Amino acid sequence: MFRRPNVTLAQVQYFVAAAEAGSISAAAGQLHTSQSALSSAIHRLERELGCALFIRHHARGIALTPAGRGLLERARHLLRAALELEDTGRELCEKPAGELSAGFFTTLAPFYVPHVLSRVRTRHPQLRVRVLESDGAGLHTALRQGECEIALSYRLEIEPDMTFDPLATLRPYALVWPEHPVAGRDRATLRELARTPMVLLDLPEPSRFMLRMLAAAGARPPEIIRTTSFETMRGLVAAGEGFTILNQRPAAPDETTRAITITDAEPLDIGLLRVAAVRPNRRMAVFARQCREAVELVTRAAG
Repeated sequence: MFRRPNVTLAQVQYFVAAAEAGSISAAAGQLHTSQSALSSAIHRLERELGCALFIRHHARGIALTPAGRGLLERARHLLRAALELEDTGRELCEKPAGELSAGFFTTLAPFYVPHVLSRVRTRHPQLRVRVLESDGAGLHTALRQGECEIALSYRLEIEPDMTFDPLATLRPYALVWPEHPVAGRDRATLRELARTPMVLLDLPEPSRFMLRMLAAAGARPPEIIRTTSFETMRGLVAAGEGFTILNQRPAAPDETTRAITITDAEPLDIGLLRVAAVRPNRRMAVFARQCREAVELVTRAAG
């Protein structure tokens, strides 16, 4: 069970300053505080420890008791450790070094993790990125619990305690098999596509977004086939089981399917998600910059 100390770091600092100065007034002057405040803090420290730390000599300053001499070096060590903690914290927050825990929306990860990690490794070799893949709800939870600091995600059901910085706007497209009724065309409406079954990637936020978009267009597929696997979804489309709707276009062509522009699709933003109350640090800034460049590259390569 965690035990919370009753002694404060300020009390320890006042004790060390008084011991080294040999005077309450001199220590108060060095620390820019009042004599009464410093004296009161030391009295509280002695009360918590259950022993006297100083012998007070009227008009002749103070002297350490045996207990005070025994605690002085430990107190100095504690203050040095606190300063080291401050320095480490500043270094981690201000320099692009150490480890960054970054989240990726699970359907974005295959497109962006390789690009982002490669850029970080080349340009900032002292920075390591630990990747967490999850859906939107999982990323929200991980950010709140400190399991990741920043995440590349879609603008889908963003909670009020989060901030979202958009990087690009994507227009969903349809993937159909070569014999689909609209396969020979460049464009189609959702109603035209929905005359055949739909293969739906069954992740909470994306599936709700897709179904809401279909409903708004008055498109009702005769059947919805659900899968949680991106590869299974593509395989089902290639086998002629149904069409699907995607946001990211792979750069390499696929002979087993056809990509069709949806004329009435609702655009969707991709961007960086983080807790609004958390101040961005240098590691997060580096990650954001590499994500921005990767999004530009992938978007340009997909045409």
